[in-house]
This record gives sequence, structure tokens and C-alpha cells, in this order.
Amino acid sequence: MTVLMVDVGGSHVKFMNARDGEMRKLKSGLKLSGAEMVEGVLAATADWTYDAVSIGYPGLLQKGRPIRDPGNLGEGWLNFDFEKAFGKPVRMINDAAMQALGNYVHGRLLFLGFGTSIGTSVIADDIVVPIDIGYIKFSKNERFMDRLAKDALKMDGIKTWMEAVQEAVGLLQSVFHPDETVLGGGNAKLINPLPAGCRLVNNASAYVGAERLWEDADLCAVAAESTWKIIRRESNPDKGLPAG
Repeated sequence: MTVLMVDVGGSHVKFMNARDGEMRKLKSGLKLSGAEMVEGVLAATADWTYDAVSIGYPGLLQKGRPIRDPGNLGEGWLNFDFEKAFGKPVRMINDAAMQALGNYVHGRLLFLGFGTSIGTSVIADDIVVPIDIGYIKFSKNERFMDRLAKDALKMDGIKTWMEAVQEAVGLLQSVFHPDETVLGGGNAKLINPLPAGCRLVNNASAYVGAERLWEDADLCAVAAESTWKIIRRESNPDKGLPAG
């Protein structure tokens, strides 16, 4: 099966149809609707072939469906028929969870995505749990998103933003006690030095997570009520694991 990965972000929508293939993208923004996203992706991938579509959605889902419109995009996502629009089978997962899934091996993994907003997901013993930490208080008057999002980087400058990143990563590592912490997103490349115990990945690693939403993958994540449960293929448990 060839999967089209669609990673929906607040600044761009990124898409690939192979692990080592070309990444294409289109601008998103505060007015982008679900229908406009699909229309743009179809136009930009008219020369590509694929069998199914995996969408990384910038928000929380229940039973694999969005429960509210994205905070950094337009309206019209909740009840939109993505399968009909793409003309292919479609599965959706939180965008940070898709990145985490693409980098998971075993144990407990913490993923933090630094982009237009801040995305977080934890995988613990094959259970994928997206966590919308952006709304949680980071200090008395500020939330995580107020200190770590793209707007904070622009307003506060790289030095202050980096200090907030180091503090936030250390705090979340203390809370979740991960075996591994993975950092991604468009602004993650600016993090220097990396906090202790962290590994940096690029957006292409999400493609492995996109594949893992389908049954023929080495690890298949199946949507539950508000989490995803990983099913392992015992015949080939280490197939296609991402590079360290």
C-alpha cells in the first residue's frame, strides 16, 4: 500500500507519498478550511499515485475524527467528508501523535513539536496519547503556547525562546519520565544545544507514522475513543524503524 501523508500545520500543509520521497507543501493560515486543504493537496499531487491518505490533524480527535476546528486554521473541518473529497480511504490522527508514532520503538516516548503552536504526544507501552499542553499554564500569567509557539519566538527573540524550550522540556521530562524525548516541528532546528536526553527529527519522520495507521505496517495504530492502540506484527517487529 502506498500512503499519502498529509501533515496539516498552522503555516503550511506538507505531504509525501514515500519515506524517502519528495516533500511538497502549500500555505495554510487562519482561513484554510478542510475543503480548501484537500483541493490544494489534490492539485499539488496530481502526478502522484497512492492508495490511502493519512492526515495529521492539529487538534484533538475522538474515534479518529476531529472534535473541534483547529485553533490556527479556518472552519469547516469537523463534519467534512475527507474520504469523499480525496476519493481514497482516509485515516486521521493528531499531528504530534503521527510524529511520535513514526519514531516509536517501545517503552515510553515523549514527542514535542515546535511550530506555529506547540504539539505534544506521549506513547506509553503501545498506547498513543496526544496532549494539548498549549493551554496549560507554564507560569503565573502565561501558557505553554504563549512561551513556545512561533509568535513567542518572533516577539521574545531566540534567546528567551530557547530558555523557555529548555525549561519546558525539562519540566515535561520530569512529569512523564520518558525513555526517549523526540523534538520536531519547523522551529526545532533552532534548538541548540539540544536538551539532555533529546533527539531531533525532521518533518519527514511523520511519514512512518502515516504508514503506521494502516494494517500492513510493522506497527499499526488503531483509533480508540481518544487514544490509539498499537498492534505489532510479530513476524517482523523491527521492520522500517526510523533512524536514530
